[in-house]
Amino acid sequence: MELCKEYKSMCFNEGREKLTEKFELDFQENLPQYLDDIERVIKCSVNSVVTNYDVSESRLTIHGKTIMCLTYLNKEQCALSTIFEEEFIRSIDVENSDSVCFADVKLNCNYSGFRLINQRRIDVHTALCANICVYRRNTGKCLVNCKNAFTKHMSVECLVNKCAGVSLADFDESFSISSSNSQIKNVVNSYGICYVEEIKIIKDKMLVKLKAEISIVYISDSNSVEKCAHSFSLSKIIDISDSAEDDKAFAQAVISGLYIKSKTNSDNVLNEFELVGTIAVNYRVFSVIQNDFITDSYMPRFNTEITREKLFVKEQPKYFCDNRSDELIFESDKSIIEIIDLKPLVESCTVTDSVMNMSVNLSFLYYDDSSQLCYFEKSAQLKFRLSDEKLEGEAAVNLISYDFVIKSADKVSLRLNYSYSAYLYKFKSIEYLTDIDALGEKNNLNIPELTLYFANKNEDVWNIAKSFSTDMSLIMEENNLSSQIIENKMVLLVPGM
Repeated sequence: MELCKEYKSMCFNEGREKLTEKFELDFQENLPQYLDDIERVIKCSVNSVVTNYDVSESRLTIHGKTIMCLTYLNKEQCALSTIFEEEFIRSIDVENSDSVCFADVKLNCNYSGFRLINQRRIDVHTALCANICVYRRNTGKCLVNCKNAFTKHMSVECLVNKCAGVSLADFDESFSISSSNSQIKNVVNSYGICYVEEIKIIKDKMLVKLKAEISIVYISDSNSVEKCAHSFSLSKIIDISDSAEDDKAFAQAVISGLYIKSKTNSDNVLNEFELVGTIAVNYRVFSVIQNDFITDSYMPRFNTEITREKLFVKEQPKYFCDNRSDELIFESDKSIIEIIDLKPLVESCTVTDSVMNMSVNLSFLYYDDSSQLCYFEKSAQLKFRLSDEKLEGEAAVNLISYDFVIKSADKVSLRLNYSYSAYLYKFKSIEYLTDIDALGEKNNLNIPELTLYFANKNEDVWNIAKSFSTDMSLIMEENNLSSQIIENKMVLLVPGM
């Protein structure tokens, strides 16, 4: 029997393959010739970021950069600083790389430390963990109609991850220090923070507006410790294929490279800073679509052969977006007399059972009770519930502003104002039909015109009709049923065809 069938292509991104790659990096760094020898290290902070990735020849290759900020005292007890940057590459085996359309890569630091080898060399060790979700394009076909058969349809609203990636934005800024009379002797410390102010999606494009704040602690020509800060905005346009205005994007930005140079102004006074660097924008783009599937089919009086495929979807997505303020308390091993420079950083955010989990890192330069310049760095956890349901999710957090108070000699209260965006959903496995074929008429068909059937509670009329090789609508009409699911045990009259 020739069947009249219609199909559609799937073109669906599936992200069920998750990889974890742990690796360690070692760097040997030597001081530039223009800097004095190291007498005591105050700070050696280590930060690693992903700058790009590519998939080819069954390998996912991560390109990244590790930034090491060193602050130390020389023999004259004068504070100096320098920044080292090292690029790294890490490759991971991926099966069937031809079907990979993109990957979402998150890099976390498990440990970092340093060892002073001599007065001009420092060795840095860091242990990293890359959490990767590989998305593959399902390009198979799906049966959407067969005029010769009864079909059971399912409509599912699901979240689709359209793309993910990293885009780099370069900056080059100059500014003068606030005091026009003093001059810059040397840099002690620098911090850089980047915020995502706005995301706008149009067809095939995404505009990301960024704001960066760079703070610099320096020694003036009068040997006093001074601080200055500079804020600037920049925008980045990212190509996003098949994007639409109603799509939503999560983006987080981090400064992935920073070079600071003091320079003279037009009056030949050394009171300006030049900032050259790069911001890495890690982004994910989502779309909510309505997908229709045929999950079952049969032909009265005919044997059929059905072909099925399985698909994992993020069902019934719920979008959350709001601003929040939270307080975290950090304890120091030493007494804190004065904080010179401070920076908070949202290291990661995940959703488990509808609970947003944030890891916040705080670092600051301070004077202790013996007037020594010291460095503090520690991470703390923030949690809050998004929904009473236990759902999985994806989220992003961006700082808006922050302030701090020294609560006691060893405690600092950090107040964070931030925005968050999240999608919560249920993972669902769907078996859908890709094809149906008739194998011939059934033998010994002696179906009565009317049959009594004792239906159980929550039984599906579809399954009853299929087992009796009849039409579901005839059963519902004969028994005055308004719901396809039987609410209570009852006796049904099943008409034949």
